[in-house]
Amino acid sequence: MLTSDQIKQQSTNAYRQWAELWRKNAAENGKHEMRDLSEFENIGIGRACLAIGNGYSLELEMPCIVKNWKNVDIICCDKTLGHLLDHGITPTYCLVADAMVDADVYLKPWADKLQNTVLFANVCGNPRWANEGNWKSKRFFCVEDILGSQKEFMGISGCPNQIPAGTNVGNSLVILLTRADNGARRNYFGYDKILLVGFDFSWRHDGGYYAFDKVAKGKGNYMRHIYARQLNGKHCYTSNNLAFSAAWLQQYISAFKLPVVLCSKDSVLT
Repeated sequence: MLTSDQIKQQSTNAYRQWAELWRKNAAENGKHEMRDLSEFENIGIGRACLAIGNGYSLELEMPCIVKNWKNVDIICCDKTLGHLLDHGITPTYCLVADAMVDADVYLKPWADKLQNTVLFANVCGNPRWANEGNWKSKRFFCVEDILGSQKEFMGISGCPNQIPAGTNVGNSLVILLTRADNGARRNYFGYDKILLVGFDFSWRHDGGYYAFDKVAKGKGNYMRHIYARQLNGKHCYTSNNLAFSAAWLQQYISAFKLPVVLCSKDSVLT
């Protein structure tokens, strides 16, 4: 169980490191039209949504996704967008959260293939994603953290939407779809099930740190902070940040009794 002090410390560290860039990005993203999220309330009733992170299990499960993707809606994170499009899969939504996620690597090769995908972007995220893709539409949000910093960035950008902070972009997929917070237990988009793939929070020696990227610029080596075991019984590595994020998501799902199903045992999420 994560304590409020642990969560506050992580938020404080992130703000100290990134606040200047977040302000710059919020001002740039604020040049776009800001609209609320009301049109997405209950849009998923009667359907399932596949939430796709960038763990190695995505690579393993890709043949199944290719075969069945038209039976679900799909929300992906920035780094999985290209993997899906390369396999002929059109995501319903793509979420971008990080201030420095590389648009040249993860957006530019597919920037003209996004006419059927809605972008959900953190106003503090890299503004190139909103500026350069031919998205079906764009929606922005601010991240509500324990420090209350969202008030600053909502003021800079004019963004009316906020969602709870989620420690990483993968967790933000679940948070955006549900918008559950201390004020209320919600399932905002209304999906009957939220199916998780690529939410490994770990990697194995015989696998990859990311899907379709075994080395990940050395992260698979220097991020080995913890030795653990995945749900499939196989030994794995994880980092302090990934372990924290897994614990956070586990607590979030449990506390709000969310309709979330983990679809792979190549994970330390329980």
